[in-house]
Amino acid sequence: MTIAERFNRFRFRRAVPAVLHTPPVQVGDDDFVLLSMVHHRDVLPYLLALKSFCRFVKPRRIVVVADPTLDESDRSTLRQHVPQIEIQDARSFHTPGIPQGGTWERLTAIADLATQNYVVQLDSDTIALRPLPEVLAAIASRVAFVLGTEDGQVISSTAEAAAEARPTVGPGVHVQRLAEAHLDQFDPAGRFRYTRGCSGFAGFAPGTIHRELLHEICRGMEAHLGTRWSDWGTEQFSSNLIVASAPGAKVLPHPKYCHPGRMTVETVFLHFIGYIRFTTGLYARQAREICRALN
Repeated sequence: MTIAERFNRFRFRRAVPAVLHTPPVQVGDDDFVLLSMVHHRDVLPYLLALKSFCRFVKPRRIVVVADPTLDESDRSTLRQHVPQIEIQDARSFHTPGIPQGGTWERLTAIADLATQNYVVQLDSDTIALRPLPEVLAAIASRVAFVLGTEDGQVISSTAEAAAEARPTVGPGVHVQRLAEAHLDQFDPAGRFRYTRGCSGFAGFAPGTIHRELLHEICRGMEAHLGTRWSDWGTEQFSSNLIVASAPGAKVLPHPKYCHPGRMTVETVFLHFIGYIRFTTGLYARQAREICRALN
């Protein structure tokens, strides 16, 4: 981390505690479950992400999958600011045949909830700036969505995705690319579809994800990737595969929904992904502005 990034991180850490002095979040009438996995270090950023989002979209239920680092003080803070919050321990989603860690517990929780509910997965390092019409439309029409990474991004066949990924595979390649390169072998019949989205913000339509599907993906990909299937990144790959394969699935328009490095005047939603989180002071500025707006 550069000196400038350390300074911007310091500025954010100074700004984000103001979220503790904003009004609590109440559940609403929009028919979906909002789910996040939260670590101890994420409590304040999570509240910022949640409260910014709930200005524009009103979930019927708010669920947190609690990482083991989340202590009683953290849980008390969450209940104070989200009185109707449902906190479920990550360990309760440990399942034989499905990797542990790497946010797999989050995806397993989504699988359980989405049997009967529309579920939106929201990362703690996101901020909603303005109304999110595409998200509301997806929820209302029960259509899955995923946060894109490029302009004009589309959902493709698994054969097309594998052909695109295969030339990038070499020694030390990231497991997500490796998994993508094997998609045609995993899915020779073409049952699935794929897009290289970001699992940090995604919508799962009812009935499009379940534990049996997770087991099918894990068995099939582990047969091709071996022990690398337990690497960090396989959950995001699986999330992308599941969302893209849902009937009518959409990639949110980019850069209307994007990371801060691609932000324009049209942007309504930001994901402050790790490598770019503190390259500027934007995260701190947005934290201050949102906390003022919430009051």
